[in-house]
Amino acid sequence: MVKPTRINIGYFLLYLFIQYSFGIDDTHTWTSIGFEKNLPHSLSLEFEQELRIKDRLSTFSQTISEVSLSYKVIDGLNISIPYRYAVFDDKIKQRLSFGASYKYNFNPISLKYRTKLQRSFEKEKTHEYLIRNKLIIEYKLSRKIEPFFSGELFNKSNNELDEYRVSFGLAVDLPRKSSIKIFYIFKKEDLTKTNPDKINVFGLSYTFKL
Repeated sequence: MVKPTRINIGYFLLYLFIQYSFGIDDTHTWTSIGFEKNLPHSLSLEFEQELRIKDRLSTFSQTISEVSLSYKVIDGLNISIPYRYAVFDDKIKQRLSFGASYKYNFNPISLKYRTKLQRSFEKEKTHEYLIRNKLIIEYKLSRKIEPFFSGELFNKSNNELDEYRVSFGLAVDLPRKSSIKIFYIFKKEDLTKTNPDKINVFGLSYTFKL
């Protein structure tokens, strides 16, 4: 088996970026900071504060506060309950989810599958349930650097496909139990419309463990 080199991985990610950049309707940025805390009885608590910018990086989109409680069932298998509070210019939206994920390692590659059932709440508006399925491929390039690639599907409760995302990026471990993640997402929204929205997302997140 031929091990992938850093150059090969870089060319592959650049190729994906070029392929998904044509015909883009908008460009967004997502930046966030968060923390993780291990609790007794195989529980952990996570909090993330995020800012999103839209209209080709010129206009405020939303701020998001999300807290998540997760439980480690066995090695690699976790269940979680995230709650999100999002503030837009003209509305507030809340979201409650239930998710499960399983990660399998066969070094230097690992596969992670995540499924999530979510329901949004907004004043004077009814939202359907959404089911999200995501597959993540990670490659341990070195002790501290891990490139990743993922694909995600959003299905409505009637199993109608509503959105999909393709992403890649780089996770880097930093000193003092912290890490940073740099990523790119291509997403196609409102697939039931004649002309679905195509959006570029450039992201940066920082996380530290307490």
